[in-house]
Amino acid sequence: MSSETPKNLGYHMPAEWEAHEGTWLIWPHNDTHEDTQLHLEHLWLDMTIALHQHEMVHIIVTDERRREHLQGQVKYYGLDEKNLDIHIIPNDDVWARDCGPIFLVNERGELAVTAWNFNGWGEREPYKKDRLVPEKTAEALSLPLFIGPITLEGGAVEVNGKGTMLATRSSIINPNRNPGKSQETVETAIKEHLGIEHIIWLSGASREFCDLVGSSTDLHIDGYARFTDEATVLYSWADDESNNFYPILDRHLTELKDASTESGKSITPVRLPKPRNEMYSTLVEATRPPFDSTLSLGTYANFYIANNLVLVPVYGDVNDANAKSIIAEQFPEREIIGIPAWYTSEMGGMMHCVTQQQPIARVGG
Repeated sequence: MSSETPKNLGYHMPAEWEAHEGTWLIWPHNDTHEDTQLHLEHLWLDMTIALHQHEMVHIIVTDERRREHLQGQVKYYGLDEKNLDIHIIPNDDVWARDCGPIFLVNERGELAVTAWNFNGWGEREPYKKDRLVPEKTAEALSLPLFIGPITLEGGAVEVNGKGTMLATRSSIINPNRNPGKSQETVETAIKEHLGIEHIIWLSGASREFCDLVGSSTDLHIDGYARFTDEATVLYSWADDESNNFYPILDRHLTELKDASTESGKSITPVRLPKPRNEMYSTLVEATRPPFDSTLSLGTYANFYIANNLVLVPVYGDVNDANAKSIIAEQFPEREIIGIPAWYTSEMGGMMHCVTQQQPIARVGG
C-alpha cells in the first residue's frame, strides 16, 4: 500500500461508459437472503448472461460450497465459462457497488484499487466481511491498493471521466460516515484518491426522509443523477407535486442547472421519470404493502453501462418504455436491456447497486 495518493501518481477514475475489462458481481447467498435467494439468483444470471457476451464477469462467492453451486448453474444455463472469473471472498451482502473495489487507471493504462472503509451505510447493516472485499480483490488481481481517509460507498460517486464528480451531501458529509469531517476535508480526500478536480454537490435528503422511504444509503447519487457524457446528466424526476420525492428532485434540478464541469461547461439536465404505478410488495417481510410509488426507491437512473449495452431496471410500469427510450437516446450504440428490479428495489437498490466496473488495462503500455 503506497503512502502517495493515487492522484499524485497519475491515477483517476474513468467514466462508466469507457471500455471495461469486466464487471464485478457478488453472488446472492442464503446467509443473508434465505427467503429470496432463488429469485435473486435468476436476476444475477440474467445480468451475467447479458454481460458475459461483451466483457469478463468477475463473480464473488462467499465460500467453496457456493462456488460449486454457481458452477452447476453456469453449466446448466450454458454460459461461456471463459468469460467468467469466480473468486471466493467472504462477504455480507450483494451490493458490490458500495462495498466493492473502485478501480482507477493511470496514463500508462495501469490499474489500481481503492477502498473506502465501508461501514454498512452508517452501521445500519453488517459490514465486517464486506469491508475487506476491496483488499481481497486487489490481492487476487495483484494490484496496488489505496485506502481513502474517509468513508464512502461506490454508489455515492458519479464521475464524467474528465475530472468532475457528482454526489449528494447527505450520503457522504454525514456524521454516520464521516463524523467531525468538514466538506473541505471530504473533498480533499476524494480528489486525491479518485483523481477528481471538481465536485458538484446535490443536497440529497434528511435522515428523517431517508428513514421514511427506506433509503439506508442516505440517497446515493446513482439513483438520482447520472452522467451520460462530459456535461449531460440524466436526473430522476416526478411530475406529481404531491409525490414525496418531488421537493428533493426539484431542488436537485435547480442545483444541476446552476452547476458546471471542471472545464466550465454548463450541465445539461435531461429528465428521467420515476416509476409511477402502484404495485404490491413481493417481499414476505415487507413493511409497506401495498407498494406506494410516492415512497418507492425505485428509479430508472440506477442503470449500469457496460460494453455495448446498458442494463436498465424495469418494474412492469407504465414509464418503463419511456425511460428505456430516454436512456437509449443517450447511448445510441448500446443495446438497452431491461432487468426486472421491483425485487431488488424493495431491498434498497437496483442494477447499478449490484455491479462494479473494472476498466481495461493496457498491458506493456
